[in-house]
Amino acid sequence: MRNIGRLLVMLALAATSAAFAQGYPNRPIKVIVPWPPGQTTDIAARMVSEKLAPPNVQKVPYDPVTDFSPISQFTNGPYVLVTHPSFPAANVKEFISLLRANPDKYSYSSSGSGAISHLISEVFLSMAKITATHVPYKGSAQALTDVVGGQVTYTFETPATVLGHVKAGRLKALGVSSANRAIALPELPTIAEAGDLPGFDMRGWIGLLAPAGIPRELRMRLATESRKILQAPEMRERFIALGLEPAGLMLDEFADFLKKQNNRYASIVKQANVKAD
Repeated sequence: MRNIGRLLVMLALAATSAAFAQGYPNRPIKVIVPWPPGQTTDIAARMVSEKLAPPNVQKVPYDPVTDFSPISQFTNGPYVLVTHPSFPAANVKEFISLLRANPDKYSYSSSGSGAISHLISEVFLSMAKITATHVPYKGSAQALTDVVGGQVTYTFETPATVLGHVKAGRLKALGVSSANRAIALPELPTIAEAGDLPGFDMRGWIGLLAPAGIPRELRMRLATESRKILQAPEMRERFIALGLEPAGLMLDEFADFLKKQNNRYASIVKQANVKAD
């Protein structure tokens, strides 16, 4: 299994490289979002792709390492640790203490085995020296629904996914998975600080990749246009409202980031013995 535990947006250029030598944009392009509609990745992909060209969101088979070339990183952002409101822990430290005192008594959901929410949980369990039962789902909607319903103890999910439930009192938010507090959730502590887990820093990201082998000048043009879109004040505000922080890595910098992410998550997958569904 090739699992790099990251959020991807793939740009499938609907023409050959030779055809694109005429200049972008002279052909339709497809934006492939490998996650169910309505999740944060899908929303962010639509926001940017609407500015680049009419999108076509679909699922297709691909190799994320060899079949694509990095263009631009759109955003990164934390996940939020949430539980049912009735769960007795009032903060991350109490949460860890309770799970540590009751090995394997509690459960956590994810949007699928190997999904970023699963891998964040695995790192959290390892660093906190606790154990819990993994309950994988096909997508985050049902994974979150069962935490709201009390069938599952907790989960890590994106701010955009959980904020409505938290505001309505259906979920309790304990902390964010990033090293620094989130711009959209400044009142919520980081798990690193609140749980006394220095170095805990797990974030999802969204980026644009093109088919391997397209000319560098075309990649540069797409990267430049993407950066302009991301720097627009209204786009920044919309991303922040989703709990995402705009990023600006392009081409080689983004490629270097991807290599580091791939190595990191490969290590997590191996250590946790994660298997594909």
